[in-house]
Order: sequence, then C-alpha cells, then structure tokens
Amino acid sequence: MGDGILKKMINYICLITMILLLSQPVIGSAGALEDYEEARSLYLAAVACTAAYSDREGNIARSALEQNGWKVQSYREKSDQADVRFLVARKIQQGDTVPSYLLSVVGTENVKDVKVDLRVSKVYFAGKTLEEFTANSLLKDIPDSAPKVHKGFNQYVQTGFSREILAEGANSEKSLLEMLLGDKDKKVYLVGHSLGGAGVTIGGARLLDMGVKPEQIEVITFGAPAVGNKAFREKFEPALHLTRVVTTGDPVTGALQKLVGGYEQFGREIRWQTPSNQDADPHQITLYLDLAIKNYYQKRQQAVAAGELSIPNETTYTPGKPRVYVAPIKNQLPEELRGEFSYMKEALYDEYRNTLPGYVLDTGEKSNDVFKKAMAADCDWVVVSEIQGHTVKNEENTSYITLEQRVYQAKSGAIVTVASYGSSTRDLTSLEALIHNTKNMSQNRQDWLGTFDKNTI
Repeated sequence: MGDGILKKMINYICLITMILLLSQPVIGSAGALEDYEEARSLYLAAVACTAAYSDREGNIARSALEQNGWKVQSYREKSDQADVRFLVARKIQQGDTVPSYLLSVVGTENVKDVKVDLRVSKVYFAGKTLEEFTANSLLKDIPDSAPKVHKGFNQYVQTGFSREILAEGANSEKSLLEMLLGDKDKKVYLVGHSLGGAGVTIGGARLLDMGVKPEQIEVITFGAPAVGNKAFREKFEPALHLTRVVTTGDPVTGALQKLVGGYEQFGREIRWQTPSNQDADPHQITLYLDLAIKNYYQKRQQAVAAGELSIPNETTYTPGKPRVYVAPIKNQLPEELRGEFSYMKEALYDEYRNTLPGYVLDTGEKSNDVFKKAMAADCDWVVVSEIQGHTVKNEENTSYITLEQRVYQAKSGAIVTVASYGSSTRDLTSLEALIHNTKNMSQNRQDWLGTFDKNTI
C-alpha cells in the first residue's frame, strides 16, 4: 500500500464535531466551561465507540447517531492476521458546508480479536509511508532502544485500512491527509475502546510520522491497553495529544505491563470511579458510556452554576406556533435506582428541547396546578411524564425502565394521547435504558406531536 492509499484512508478518519445527542446551549466565558466542553467531547467519543459494536447497545447508539443527522456506514476487512470492523459516519453541521467524518474502531469482540490481543511481541515502528511501516515491522534484531509496538495491534491497523475498504467511499474528494498537510487549522480526532483504542493510538502516531502537526491530532481512548515500549512512549508522548479514560478496576489498561513487560502507557489519564452499587464489568463500553453521560451532566451543571453556561428552559412565544408546557418529571423509581433520576431527568429534558416546536420546561419539584401554570405561560398543551423502574423476575440485577407520557389540552384538561416506552437493563445501564426510551419517544414523535396540529383549542 502506498501514499495514495493512505490519503484515501485518511478521508475516513474521525473529524469529531461536538453536536450529537445534546441540545445546543448558549456559551459564555471560560473556566468551568472548559471542563464542560471536554466532558461533551468525551460523551460523543463514548457514543461513537459504542456504535461500532454489533450488539444491542451498539445498534442503539448507531440509531441515535442516525437520528441526529449522521449518515452511518459500517465496514469490515479481514486478513489472515485480523478481522477489523469500523464505523464511518458523515454529517454536514449546521452553518457549515464542509462535511464532518466520524470513525470509530471496534474493540475486542470475537475470537480473531483475542488472537490479535495475544500477539504480544513487539515490532519496529518507523516510516513515512504505509510501505515503509510494513517493511520496518518485518525487520529483525532491532534493539529495544528503537520505538516498538505490539505486533497484533500493528497488524490490526494495517488490515483495517486496506485498499478494498478505501476505494468504496473515497470517491474523488480531496483526502483528509492532504487537507491536514495543506491547512494547519484542520484537526482530526481518533477514538476507540479497548483494542480499538490501541489501534487509534498507533494510527495517531503514524499520522505524526507522515508529517501532520501535533496540534492537528487528538486521540481519545476508553479502557485501552498500552501499545508500545519505552522508546515509543518517549518519542510520541511529547507530540501525540492522547487522552486515556480508564475506570477503577479495569484490568486491560495494565495487563501488558504486568503479564508481558516492556510496555508503557502514556498520555493524560482520566480515571472514573466504577460504581460499587452496579453489577458492571469495569472494562465494558457499557459502563464507560454510562460514566461519560454522567460526567457530561455533572460538568454541565457546574458550568451553569458558575454562570458560564445557559441551558434554555423556554422558547420565545410565537403566535400560531404550538407551545407545550412540560410538567415536572415524576420519579417512580425503586429506592436502589433513585440515584439515577437526576441524570435521567436531564436526558429527558434534553430530548424535549430537541423535539418540541415550542416549550416551557418546568424543572421544579412540584407538579401541582399544571394546567393553570400552562395557561399562564401561554401554552396550549401539557406533557406529563413519569419515569418508572421494576425488577425483572428470574433475572438477577435486571430492571425494566419505563417512560410514561401523557399529553393534555391545557385549556380543558382533556387527555389527548398516552404513550409508554420501555427497555430492560439486560445489556444497558438504567440510565442508558431511559435514554433509549427517550429516543424511541422522539422517533415516534409524529404519533403525539401530530396532536398539536390536528387538535385546536
């Protein structure tokens, strides 16, 4: 594979923008705002990593991407050494004519992936073209003072960006590599979980050796193992902007250092606490996504409290445009899940912000006099929502999370529509199950938003 192939491949690399499942708040000054913006990017990266998997949660995350305007396509490339799956999404952001590309590489998911993980010997890492990287990785008797990387991870990267995959979507567009080399203001983000995180770390290092400037590359990984030796770390730590998110108790991030030796992690580490009250594997992307969502809402609330961020709870009144009063959300979760309610509530409010044509969100605690409050706010409709949780019989540590929603006429108090959306926590956390419910609510919005057009006051 030559430079032309690499240039085509780079077209697919993830140029992450910060618009996904989240509403668009009004941004003020810096400070807590910087923490919020980082949390927002970590949330997006975690969603992208989740969407690359072929399981239930991966399909849910992919659906969420598509609902938010991303054109998503999955790719798979096999060789004798590896079976690589990655997801490519394309979106033109509001106010921009340049498409953004999102690439997410899947982590360990099948037997061949495990074999990749187990090829723990190190190979020489050097080159300025794909051919040079391949040739150098085959050299023998290279001293440990030279940069070396995990043999299996290196083969995984080589396989993933093959000619067949590249030719399918590159068309005649200018490659992102050419764009990065020609426009120093452009930036690329690479994200991955577990094995995928190892792959994008090596990919980022390759881009640097290809001549892309350090400030143009940022890598975000979740639960990723170390990929190289001390010389590799010393060469790339000063230049590669790498953020490694790890949970307490995740065995993968330190496995090669302990079991094999000669491997070293580098980059900025963000450590999240694995909840003691959840029966969760600390390495699974399910937990990383759950913690990314919670981190996002925590940092957003801190930015709001500091006066550096404003979240809209009301749209401007426009005569003739439907305006909906959303009553305080009712909490009917069992005691063991009540700690999740504050996050669930924020996620549901965000979905209403993105879905309703005009709204007044009552974020208070008391849900009395909702019709009176709606009329006072010039609202024609009232939405009353309730979040419930029930234990699933004969399934340990599994709950069923339900979102109940009723729509009323504000003036008469007459009920117009009733809907219920439910998901189990079999493969999701309770928060993720609720967000899945909100996405189903949004997807079925014509069933109840049509009420505002069909019924007159």
